[in-house]
Amino acid sequence: MSKQIKLFLPTPAKLTPIQLLILIQLLETSKYGYEILRGLRDAFKGTWEPKTGTVYPTLKSLEKKGYVTKKVKDEKTHYSLSKQGREKLREMSDYVADYLLFNSRFIESTVENMPPSFTQEVFTKIHLAGIDEILPEATILEAIRNLRDMELKRVFLETRKSILQRKLKLVKKQLKDLDN
Repeated sequence: MSKQIKLFLPTPAKLTPIQLLILIQLLETSKYGYEILRGLRDAFKGTWEPKTGTVYPTLKSLEKKGYVTKKVKDEKTHYSLSKQGREKLREMSDYVADYLLFNSRFIESTVENMPPSFTQEVFTKIHLAGIDEILPEATILEAIRNLRDMELKRVFLETRKSILQRKLKLVKKQLKDLDN
């Protein structure tokens, strides 16, 4: 992996973020436009609401670049990843890994450098939005330790405990499935 990530568009493969997300969605199966739109909406859980006016022109652009093909099936236009699209995603794997690492480090750095009063305000908003899982464990525990509001500190710690128990349950299930 490269040690430097480019934060501005276009990506090294000259793909926009939505183009990349759509190509990734098509890696394992073809989908029709509304399935892609719904997949994006579900993945972003209300933080971004892509519209048909964004998705369909993006699909047309990907088709023009030769990254997707389309076929009408059951009166719906299904999009599939082309051989060229698969190759483009293969080329993008380092970029995606670097991007994910950068975002993780960005979150850690942001949380580590916030003063307690701002941390409390931000964590409250994160908690109310139901997205507690985005925060790295060691970083969030240190930030929680520095909060002044003891009741809020308890709520955050109980929430972390619940999240970790849920994650551990999922890991145990996966391990059990491997053994069967």
